[in-house]
Amino acid sequence: MKLISLLLLCAMAPTAWGWSNHTVGSYLALQDLPALRDASPVEVEPLEQFLSEQYPAIVALLDEQERFAREHFNQYPPRPDNLKLPATPSDNPRHDFLTALRINPQIFLAMVIQPLPGKDLPEREHLQADQVMVEQTLSPWNRQRFIRVSDHEKVAPLAVLASAADEPDYGHDINLFSDNPGEVAALYGFGPQPFGDARFQYSSQAPFHMGFFHESPVVYAAAEFLERNWPDWRAYQYMGLARLAFASGHSYWGYRFLGWGLHHVQDLTQPYHAKPLPGVELPSLLLLEGKALAGFADDKQASIERVATRHMEVEKYQSTWLRRVLRAGQPHPMLDAYADATGDARYPPYSVDYLREVVSAESVDDSAAFDEAIGQWLETAPVTSDFSAGNQLQRETFEHPELNQQLLRLLGHFGAHSRIFVRAGLAP
Repeated sequence: MKLISLLLLCAMAPTAWGWSNHTVGSYLALQDLPALRDASPVEVEPLEQFLSEQYPAIVALLDEQERFAREHFNQYPPRPDNLKLPATPSDNPRHDFLTALRINPQIFLAMVIQPLPGKDLPEREHLQADQVMVEQTLSPWNRQRFIRVSDHEKVAPLAVLASAADEPDYGHDINLFSDNPGEVAALYGFGPQPFGDARFQYSSQAPFHMGFFHESPVVYAAAEFLERNWPDWRAYQYMGLARLAFASGHSYWGYRFLGWGLHHVQDLTQPYHAKPLPGVELPSLLLLEGKALAGFADDKQASIERVATRHMEVEKYQSTWLRRVLRAGQPHPMLDAYADATGDARYPPYSVDYLREVVSAESVDDSAAFDEAIGQWLETAPVTSDFSAGNQLQRETFEHPELNQQLLRLLGHFGAHSRIFVRAGLAP
């Protein structure tokens, strides 16, 4: 089974995206949610204010979350005891808080909001990407616009939440494993990085943004590392913090923490974040292994390249298509897919296992058809060399019925699960 393990490890798409910019999709999915649409503006406050005013409650919450995580989450690596928040605040409570959460203490946590494309508010001060994202997540295709907001400024809750939904891709989960560079790699207790591609600086975040929860026992036996991924734990952490912030009158951080958790829900609506080899089932994996052992490894390499290419290319396709739709300013089925709430009631209520039992399972069910549709499209479309080129494809007409049908279905899931998660976070 060593080849299966190697094949799966190499095929882990290293991409940071789960539908590219989470802020845009969040605006579209949540804009008609009454609890957000009708909410009063919230006052921006620094993280240190929330920590100072709620410190004992935060200590108690994180301790309770740690106890629960050790009992509940599969393959959960216990937090080292020396990362526990001290009973009384130190001189650097922000660093202590971030390390107690086991996220990257080097993140900027910039006070910004992202606007929808075309609504950049040029009269406002904007920050550059390198003032918002850690270096490892900067990329040549970055198109985000970051409007600086100030302490005590009043901001629309939807803008705070939607902007925060993109933040976990700005470095929260970079270099946390024992074989990664950086100050916390040896401190956090996560062990070696289970999967990713060392060629990409941001790939170390993958085990917190992908969840392979529905593989065959044979696959898990051959590739135990597939069980070492924790997006559901991250969503649980941030949901708890959001509820505490709302309950204690810190609504700005309530919406921001809720956006962080929302990111991990949305990631799992992308089938390539829920299935390591979409379209390749166990019998095919075993056949690939047998052929490679017999000296014919070309099919193995082709499978690795296929998965990586299809993941990257479909993200470019969807991102470029959405931006063109938004620039056109006209009604469109894609906008409807994000916003259509008529099917939300068919899902169960949100729970701590919702990402695993509902979101991921649904993506796995859709993965083979999605992968096939991407393959059919790529037979007729040129593969671009990088994301910036892909975002400027002038020849692409987006007239691919099978692929578009799959995308609209999946973006409908993105919208539904986003609303279910946010409703749960806003509930009393």
